[in-house]
Amino acid sequence: MKIHTLLATALIAALAACNKAEPEKPAVKADPTSTGGLPATLLADKAPDGALNVVAARAAAKPGAPIVLRGKVGGKMKPFSDAVAVMVLADLEAITSCDKDPDDTCETPWDFCCEEAATIAASTATIQTKDADGKVLRSTFRGLGGIKELSELVIAGTVDDASTPEALIVNATSIHVEKP
Repeated sequence: MKIHTLLATALIAALAACNKAEPEKPAVKADPTSTGGLPATLLADKAPDGALNVVAARAAAKPGAPIVLRGKVGGKMKPFSDAVAVMVLADLEAITSCDKDPDDTCETPWDFCCEEAATIAASTATIQTKDADGKVLRSTFRGLGGIKELSELVIAGTVDDASTPEALIVNATSIHVEKP
């Protein structure tokens, strides 16, 4: 009988320990001057010339070729990776974020939920930054130069070898923040 009581007590203690709420973490404020482990040269003070919107860039893209494109961070519920330097950039004209409709009270306007999924897919590009060994950097673009969801950016880089007409992937070498 003592063993059953001890086992029951241990089980209740274990369950209680599992149900303890995690302490809240303090909010981290983005430092617009921080590069968060990304190369300091990645942020550009001036936008490079010749920027194409995302749809035009997708049509012109050739793997390995230099490219400059302009867009807005968004196109997914989570347009940033928290683990690696990858984000989604959406065309400024081909699709409209929900914040542009004053009657829309969407809590995540950067996901472009008012648009058709096929239109979103055809109007976005994946932006990433790689190291000298060709591996995507283990950092995040969120907060870099004040970048957040719906920030307008001009990206210069090269079209990744894995890029296809259906999925434009750009290896960013320069990011100019037009509107954080």
